Amino acid sequence: MQILDRITLLADHRTVTPDLATEHGLSFLLELGGRVILFDTGASDVFLRNAERLGLPLEKVGHVVLSHGHRDHTGGLGSALERSPRAQVYLHPRALGPKYSRHPGRPVREIGFPRESWSAICPVMHSRVNWTTAPMRISPEIGITGPIPRRHPEEAVSGPFYLDAEGCQPDPLVDDQALWIRTPRGLVVVLGCAHAGVVNTLEYVLQVTGERPIHAIVGGLHLVQASDERMAFTADTLARLGVERVFPCHCTGDAGTAFLESRLGARVRHLGAGGGLTLEDLP
Repeated sequence: MQILDRITLLADHRTVTPDLATEHGLSFLLELGGRVILFDTGASDVFLRNAERLGLPLEKVGHVVLSHGHRDHTGGLGSALERSPRAQVYLHPRALGPKYSRHPGRPVREIGFPRESWSAICPVMHSRVNWTTAPMRISPEIGITGPIPRRHPEEAVSGPFYLDAEGCQPDPLVDDQALWIRTPRGLVVVLGCAHAGVVNTLEYVLQVTGERPIHAIVGGLHLVQASDERMAFTADTLARLGVERVFPCHCTGDAGTAFLESRLGARVRHLGAGGGLTLEDLP
């Protein structure tokens, strides 16, 4: 049975340790029964600088998992591969495609893989990249969902995301994926932005693993622009599934976090860079 040693948030827009850097990005370091996994690399080298301040073993990273292709999750890939030159990389092919953000009244922004990350991944494309076009396991107790079926219309992709600079082709973000960990207390699911929807993601994890319960979720829940109806749907499903701990950060948003707290109470725990969880933290 996999032992959850520690999951540490390395990059986020908030910190629980005053001397750590912040950014609009997400990165976790997972230390799991002897394996060290980097889940997302933030928007820059902030994750690296914070890991060094915390004394965490980036040189031991054997696996780099990218939740999707937005630059706030892939911008530090070059730094990650330089520090961990033997690490295997896991991502969906569509993560490398063009991605744009177009807000009304604002200039179009390119938000896909930055040039530095392209330069880092191209030399290892055929030797160390694993294309997650279907569920994949890193070990018997650690898995990646690959593309997540979109079963609930309540969780349609929200946000001004496009495949073209003109904003004519909405980006369905089929590259969105999550990571799950099997522990003695149930599954722990790590989310990047949950663009596929939190409920869609968790139900797919249950289908892929054939296990219950989902004990905890940690990461971005992408509720920052969600309606009250969608937030209620998310909170009610987390309660129905018996999720005992929710660690929201990144794109969950203040309103989304507050709403979850109003419905789930002490199950919701605040998280910032430098914070994390171990098996002992879970009830």
